[in-house]
Amino acid sequence: MGDEGVGALYPDLYTTCAQVLPVLMLALLWESRFLERIQRQSRRPRREDSRDGVRFWTKRRAGLYASFVATMSVLGTAVAILVLAGLLADRPAVRGLVLGCLLLTLATLLTRTLIDIADATRTDRDEPDAPMQR
Repeated sequence: MGDEGVGALYPDLYTTCAQVLPVLMLALLWESRFLERIQRQSRRPRREDSRDGVRFWTKRRAGLYASFVATMSVLGTAVAILVLAGLLADRPAVRGLVLGCLLLTLATLLTRTLIDIADATRTDRDEPDAPMQR
């Protein structure tokens, strides 16, 4: 293979990641109102609050994880842009990093979406079923 230019074999990978990662980060942190919900919740450890406490995702851990995902999303975007600009060579390790950032962000978004769906459709908070109106 000759010198076919930066990212010649995977040009769409870098272009897509450079465009998609910032949008996913916005969806994770702002559009879903995640930060507002975390701020409102007490999220105390179960050992301190046996009824409403959380087993693992305390406010501090949730904040650290959200910060990690946001950092990795920005890092993946920056690396993709650097490859597209010709300042960083397209190598398997670079592709792996960009894909890893994308997959982490997508997995986090999917997890949060499923949790939000489960929370929104919980039946223990619903009012008793009313007769169907026609």
